[in-house]
Amino acid sequence: MVEDEAWVRQALRRMLELEGISVVEAVDGDDAIRVVERDQAQLLDIVLTDLRMPVVSGSELIAVLLECRPALPVLAMSAAVDLPPTLLTVPFLRKPFSPEELVRAVAPLVLSSQAMRRLSRQADAADSDSTAEGHRSTARLKMARSGDLRLALQQLRESRH
Repeated sequence: MVEDEAWVRQALRRMLELEGISVVEAVDGDDAIRVVERDQAQLLDIVLTDLRMPVVSGSELIAVLLECRPALPVLAMSAAVDLPPTLLTVPFLRKPFSPEELVRAVAPLVLSSQAMRRLSRQADAADSDSTAEGHRSTARLKMARSGDLRLALQQLRESRH
């Protein structure tokens, strides 16, 4: 969850944890990039992000995640701004929203992400003909792609100027 307002972060955390959802917090988009970069095992199920934040905006974060971690679902939220036209495929919650609305938006994304991860693990286990080097190459590719978040952010910002 990425939210720069501490009281909103706390409220959202409570809402999600009451539903049995574990939460990793980030205080802004830059902090979120650090969290995602450390997620080398790709255990995060979803990124819930505010759009208006200092340093790295939610819109920038979403664009970077769509580029570097396209399988990681993203849910945007904001009271003040709408999604940019380039991100209209991303689910969006208008603040304020009820706990029920939050859970209705988050739960299917979490379940879908977990199902995709299970399928990926099953495919890896069933692929007994692969060599160890093939697995190492895949792991290196995943790590390199995940590590490209900062580069993708820099390129996004440069393309806007």
